[in-house]
Amino acid sequence: MYTTIRLPLPLDRALQKVPPTIGTHSPDGPEATVVRIGGNSTDCLVTYLLGLATPLTVLSPDEVRQELVRHAQALLAANR
Repeated sequence: MYTTIRLPLPLDRALQKVPPTIGTHSPDGPEATVVRIGGNSTDCLVTYLLGLATPLTVLSPDEVRQELVRHAQALLAANR
């Protein structure tokens, strides 16, 4: 399974967050990078994305985006 995300980081900083051994990187203008990351499951990918501790946009697939939102809502609810 793969997910594609957009990081609001220039390529050099995105490579520090997601090493090239984990994802393939494409600059998206001077201040953003699109990264394709593989994983064993949706849950594995979401756990990795949460661990990046940086704003990001899940471009695809919807399944990963929806699960990421569920995890974020659970974290917010637990810390109110």
